Amino acid sequence: MSNFWNKIFLISLLFAVSINTPSHAYIGLGPLVPILGSLIMYIFIGFITFLGLILYPLRILKKKFKEKNKKFNLKK
Repeated sequence: MSNFWNKIFLISLLFAVSINTPSHAYIGLGPLVPILGSLIMYIFIGFITFLGLILYPLRILKKKFKEKNKKFNLKK
């Protein structure tokens, strides 16, 4: 019985996809604005992540070198 319903579903899906009727509608720039906003946010988040991956380890190394220099200067 399941095979029968699968065939009916596939035939109706093929029928629905094969019919091309024009919609005569103008979508406009409405969908473009959220897409551009998302794109800008992804670029911004990627940039911030890249800076975080590069600058944070450098900041930690800088602190370690400063602490080492302070200890070295105190010994003199």
